[in-house]
Amino acid sequence: MKIESLGLIEVKGFLGAIAAADAALKTADVALLNAEVIKGGQTTIQLAGDVAAVKVAVEAGSLSAESLNCLISSHVIPRMAEDTAKMVMASIEEKKQKNKVEKELVEAVVVEEVVLKEEPKVVTTTAKKIPKIDLKKSENTSKDTKTTKPKKK
Repeated sequence: MKIESLGLIEVKGFLGAIAAADAALKTADVALLNAEVIKGGQTTIQLAGDVAAVKVAVEAGSLSAESLNCLISSHVIPRMAEDTAKMVMASIEEKKQKNKVEKELVEAVVVEEVVLKEEPKVVTTTAKKIPKIDLKKSENTSKDTKTTKPKKK
């Protein structure tokens, strides 16, 4: 994706990020590249498009965040240098890869939980009937049993 112009809106909190992105995307024909959450609840909204559209979108997003007292700063980089665009896209690709790995880990855990929660299956088999032995009757009645007397010294 070739980025002609990059718009950045930095806000405090999730509410400010959603409001700024929504206003920016509704106002002009721009693409939302990324919403990068930085430590402390600070979020940077990254928008791309032609120069005029990005300027209008950043202005609208900034006004929306400012009305909620969430705006930190905003900036538009028109006709961005090729290396800067590569840096921005590399950051976005890295985030996508990280999200993909996290999603695969979550899916693996869910599959493992499903397997562990299966009910045990009862398997019935047919076996020969074993006769019952009455131990009281069978005591010392066997012909093979020999009695021994204690030896005298």
